[in-house]
Amino acid sequence: MTEGSRVDVAIIGCGTTGLMLARLLAMEGLSVAAVDRSRIPIGFPRATHLDDETVRAFQTIGLQDLEKGFTPTATYRFYDADWRIVKEFVWSQGVTEQGWASDYQFYQPDWEAINRGYTEEDPNTSTYYGWTIVGLEDSGDDVDVTVRETSTSAETTFKASFVVGSDGANSPVRKLIGASQFDHQATHRQLIVDIHPLVGTERLPGRDAFIRGGIRNPFTYLMTAEPRLRFEEMLRPDDDAATFERSEHAYELIEPYLAPHEYRILRSDVYEWRSLTADPWRVGRVLLAGDAAHTMPPHLGQGACSGIRDATNLGWKLGRVVRGESPPELLDTYESERKPHVTTYTVLAAGMANEIESMETPAGATAGEHEVSEVEPVRPRMGPGVRADDSDEAAGRASAQPRLEGGELMDDVVGYRFALVGDPAVVGAIDPETTQLLGRLNVEVLDQYPPEMRAWTANLDTAAVLIRPDRYIFGSATTAAELDDLVGRLGASLNAPVSAS
Repeated sequence: MTEGSRVDVAIIGCGTTGLMLARLLAMEGLSVAAVDRSRIPIGFPRATHLDDETVRAFQTIGLQDLEKGFTPTATYRFYDADWRIVKEFVWSQGVTEQGWASDYQFYQPDWEAINRGYTEEDPNTSTYYGWTIVGLEDSGDDVDVTVRETSTSAETTFKASFVVGSDGANSPVRKLIGASQFDHQATHRQLIVDIHPLVGTERLPGRDAFIRGGIRNPFTYLMTAEPRLRFEEMLRPDDDAATFERSEHAYELIEPYLAPHEYRILRSDVYEWRSLTADPWRVGRVLLAGDAAHTMPPHLGQGACSGIRDATNLGWKLGRVVRGESPPELLDTYESERKPHVTTYTVLAAGMANEIESMETPAGATAGEHEVSEVEPVRPRMGPGVRADDSDEAAGRASAQPRLEGGELMDDVVGYRFALVGDPAVVGAIDPETTQLLGRLNVEVLDQYPPEMRAWTANLDTAAVLIRPDRYIFGSATTAAELDDLVGRLGASLNAPVSAS
């Protein structure tokens, strides 16, 4: 791309959030500039955990086959200082209503390498790998984006209709737009040691993860993407990070399980986990996503998952606004919908981090006396925006993904767009004007009602469901008249300024 060129969207930061958004915007037919300070993907994992919604999002961009290489999770145990189990829960719930297993571990460098390759191949995407953002000038009609190549200090400026800063916890874009941050009071430093074993790991519990608390530096073990393993130590405020980062400390930490010559260290550094939420997420034509908008401790494994949800929420909205199908005010619903949703995870993760730091052995605890539980997936409702109001219990909640009559998953037929599913007796009785509106809004109306879908709508106590491209429910209806009204409300939401209050 030459100096002074123009793109629809510039994405600053190409980790999981930025690359996911780039792929979705390419599907929307938009021109994209993908900017990242690293010339090649970072060679060690930061995120490790994926949930079922996230893998469903990967399915949307055609990466469902990668799921075969992800590592399923098992049991999560909490030990006290004397290695007595005080709590444990079954981490994996098997295949859920999303169409995928509830939890996996993955190898982020490989995922990013694959998606960087796709962005490089896309004819409408220009890549600036090895470049940093140095300036943003929002004129009201577009944004002048100035980037600098890190190896040469060469600078270039191009125009973008919109800019998305998905450039991490220390986001330069967030600083450039002057966004503040709300602190959820759960800042912790953690030594992270990732290794690739060169021998068997019989002295470790495989896919079962654990945390040992009640000690000065709580200790965590988990398998990331098999066979890779992660060991973590929580630092106290007076601990010296440099001491913990020395190689001899990593060897000492892992010595009970593996000798130093039996593995390769992939990463060994202290990272500070913060629980912060930016305010606002949009200033003019510049928006924030992923860690630039929100950070949380890793204990729920929802950091990367939340960034992927940002991308799926924002992608279709940017597509409609850039194409002139909806006004720019539609983008205000991105924050109003996503912030309450991600804050639920942030508060829970912050609470877990603080609990682990202060964990003590319960009085009178003995071996074998502990709670074993199955943890239901946390499914927050998104905030107000492009959805029916709270009187519709289904609105704003993640939709299921039933299998259709041919055995395929629903999203493979629907694609990244709105969908109407439900009882043919109701869907087939809507007014002709409603049918025309569905066509103008590019809503996929499924002409089948297989058993899994019938069971899902029955469980919602409804007959028809209108699903958004990001797989959240716009609303539900039990009669054709209600469905006429519901589709009319969708049209009004998309084609007129939408109140996010």
